[in-house]
Amino acid sequence: MDIQTTTPFMLVTLLMLSLPLTGALMAATPYLMPKRECFAVTVPDAAVADPYLRRLKRIYAIGVLSLTALFTVAAAVAFLMGSEGIAIGTFIAGTLAILVCGYALMLRFRSKVRAYKRERGWEASASLAAGFVGTEDIPHALSLRWDLLYLPLMAVTLLIGIALYPDMPARVPQNIDLQGNVVNWMDKSIGVVLFPVLLVAFLGLCMTAAHWSIVRSKRPTDPAMPAASAWAYGMFARAQSFMLVAGGLALGLVGPVMELSFGGAISIWVAAAASLVLIFAMVAAWIGVSVVYGQNGARLLTRMSEADSMPSDDDRYWKLGIFYYNPDDASLFLPERFGIGWTLNWGRRAAWALLIGDIAVVVLFIGGIAFLIG
Repeated sequence: MDIQTTTPFMLVTLLMLSLPLTGALMAATPYLMPKRECFAVTVPDAAVADPYLRRLKRIYAIGVLSLTALFTVAAAVAFLMGSEGIAIGTFIAGTLAILVCGYALMLRFRSKVRAYKRERGWEASASLAAGFVGTEDIPHALSLRWDLLYLPLMAVTLLIGIALYPDMPARVPQNIDLQGNVVNWMDKSIGVVLFPVLLVAFLGLCMTAAHWSIVRSKRPTDPAMPAASAWAYGMFARAQSFMLVAGGLALGLVGPVMELSFGGAISIWVAAAASLVLIFAMVAAWIGVSVVYGQNGARLLTRMSEADSMPSDDDRYWKLGIFYYNPDDASLFLPERFGIGWTLNWGRRAAWALLIGDIAVVVLFIGGIAFLIG
């Protein structure tokens, strides 16, 4: 079986594998959050052992995993029967269903936890916070200087394109279908050489922006164990920033691979296979790191003592469980309330400016591609 035949098989196989990975991470999310957060509601640390809350987490996990299994089996059956198009459609529908239904189920259980919290009388006696004046011994996210590595990657991509341009065929294959046949072509031009460079630049910009949000994020610190929680969050931030840099640069190799494909040094099927492996490897590695560390490094603190009190309660600032709105908080970025990663403080104007800027960058990128290869 040659690469032209195996590439479509690899595409669908990786998609089928990514579906259960997505569902499994979604199902595990309640168990990856800090002890003091249950379905985006602040609770005492000791509530992690509460039978009712544990049952809610278990029901959530079973529901998401059941939905994941249903769509995974359906997609796999369609693929094995030779209906690749139906398999892809099932994968897309399944991924959306897992995300939408998972979020809807979280909102339902969030309401239950809030009611249970009122019933149990769980209230913060004060609004305590902790911080550090000297942070030399606390781990930090990687420096933004690591993102400068995208510049030599862009240069290498451009040099490969220039070197192969004289031997580039008059028509360059652009993409293939699930049977491995070329369905779109591009005429030879300078734009074809610049397209992969623009792709690497866009990817580097997105990854650098995500890295910047980690570096500038509010550092959550538990007043009950300030040193341990600061250390755990620092380890989490370092691991996530490392994944962004390493994963982003690995994905950036798609640029040189595309240039080699356009120049005829490798076939489009080899390029497609290499790109798929890079993307899947990055996603799988990120999921692995997320499970090992947990949100804010919560998995590193599982053996710490559990308090019955709540030093603070900021539930009122979290809208629908995932949107943080607090105009009085100077922080622009902060960790997610339900999920792995960071979010914006929508109570600050800068957050909306960033959103508009992100949309503008995407529009410019799409417009640039259309201009180069159109």
